[in-house]
Amino acid sequence: MRRNIFNIKVDGFNNKKLFSRQSSAFSHQTSDDRKPTTENCYVPSDIATIKQPLRRTLVQMKFYSPTCNSMTKHDLSFTAKTNDLHTSHILHLTSYIMRYVLPLVIAIASFSSCKKILDVNSPNAVDNSTIFTSVSGLENARIGMYSTLQDKNYYGGYYPLLAECYTDNGTTGGYDVIDLNDIASRTVETANIYTTGIYQAIYNSIYTANSIINNIGKVPNLDATEGSNILGEALFVRALGEFDLLRMFGEHWDKTSAYGISITLTTDAPKTPIARSSVADSYKQIIADLQQAISSLNTYNGNQYASLSAAKALLARVYLYYGDNTSAASLATDVINDNTFSLFGPDNFTSIYTTKLTPESVFELKFDLQNQSAYNTLTYVRDDALRSDVAFLASADLNAFFQSRPTDRRSALVDYVNVDVSIQPDGRTQKYRGEQTKDNSGYIIRLAEMYLIRAEALGRTAGLADLNTIRENRGMADLTGADVPDNTSYLNAILDERRAELNFEGHRLFDLARTNNVSAILGSGVNPIMPIPQREIDGTNNVVVQNPGY
Repeated sequence: MRRNIFNIKVDGFNNKKLFSRQSSAFSHQTSDDRKPTTENCYVPSDIATIKQPLRRTLVQMKFYSPTCNSMTKHDLSFTAKTNDLHTSHILHLTSYIMRYVLPLVIAIASFSSCKKILDVNSPNAVDNSTIFTSVSGLENARIGMYSTLQDKNYYGGYYPLLAECYTDNGTTGGYDVIDLNDIASRTVETANIYTTGIYQAIYNSIYTANSIINNIGKVPNLDATEGSNILGEALFVRALGEFDLLRMFGEHWDKTSAYGISITLTTDAPKTPIARSSVADSYKQIIADLQQAISSLNTYNGNQYASLSAAKALLARVYLYYGDNTSAASLATDVINDNTFSLFGPDNFTSIYTTKLTPESVFELKFDLQNQSAYNTLTYVRDDALRSDVAFLASADLNAFFQSRPTDRRSALVDYVNVDVSIQPDGRTQKYRGEQTKDNSGYIIRLAEMYLIRAEALGRTAGLADLNTIRENRGMADLTGADVPDNTSYLNAILDERRAELNFEGHRLFDLARTNNVSAILGSGVNPIMPIPQREIDGTNNVVVQNPGY
């Protein structure tokens, strides 16, 4: 599936402001025609408290299907009235457009979808004919590839947080944003702006990785060692994107399922829509990419970049989901034995979240003051924040879980006391503090996960030592064989330890789905995966099919 291009422009602030949604990212633009930013859900302070009425509003929509080289544009207008326009009102308006107005536009656009071929350039497009003519151009493309992972819709915030707050770990706040509420109530619809943005952002990362994979052989005077390593990094990023799509939008727990992902390996505009591959074929592609990445990666440039151990760690995770426990344990062992990485003890493990690029991180997405992530803004905001200020909250259920583990020092990483009464009985994660800098990392792969993967893959007899290693390093006593007398109790102990260790890092939903625990934990009828965005279904004339239950 190729990159989506989707624009919504809402013009109504007496022609003084333009609020738009561009390629699943919100941006703003003033009347002096400055280039809009591309930070999702960002609203400047001078627009957040505008008190001018929103009168006649022009809504301009441009729709592009990623699997069908076709674009149409439609203008609609309607009247909306409001005073004291708050950021959340804007989000609510955009949610309304996505939910009710967009389907009409798509229905109109779909008549010409895949029939009229236009010369369309993505706003994120890289001119491969020029950027891959030098080593410096390739190196810039490499940095750009990592930058796509930092998208607010991906590992800059929404992807891991949605995977937590759709579950018993979290819930949502915000100012009555419909699509945000639907995440907490587990009633996500096909036009949800958050899942649509995630879908778009992941494919953008895949597309950028494809650009490098398909053009690196054209770069003149490229050192073979450097070229091999960059190729490995691109293969890693592509596999990461493919697997993240499969986990959130595909039936990853069932290798016989037809509901995998649309696999795209080039940057060429497809002449026909790309249908979804089976889950088995999706896994085959992911595993092949990671195996090639492992054979290509040769240089460790720090844990903010893909490395040989990072590729092995990701493949260990993939094999665990796939059900190949032998391979999962073997690869996890390779990472554990890499002396570059080490576990913190019970007295200093919180350094993972206060110090960047610690030895516990195998692959960590680093942000800085000039390139901030959204984690703090979405999960904490400020000390006296109200519930309406915080998008993603730690649930009361997670508090009860930690209360049942009184010696678990990880309970300090969630706070249910120092919060406004409007937030209670829920609380806030403390993993993304830093209200001044807001440069919190994305913790994509950590060493503790490797111990937990090996513990699960080896089973109750051989794996208990690894489970206890994590418990010991977080202040807890060892479990004995009597504590986990059978495989079911042992798996529950694994899931509990993963919940304690990895909450708010983007694992809970996928853990429940792959172990067939969604109904038991989240309730009957809860869908284990997100819907394929409706605009994708309509834009491909149903060649890309929807997930069951949506």
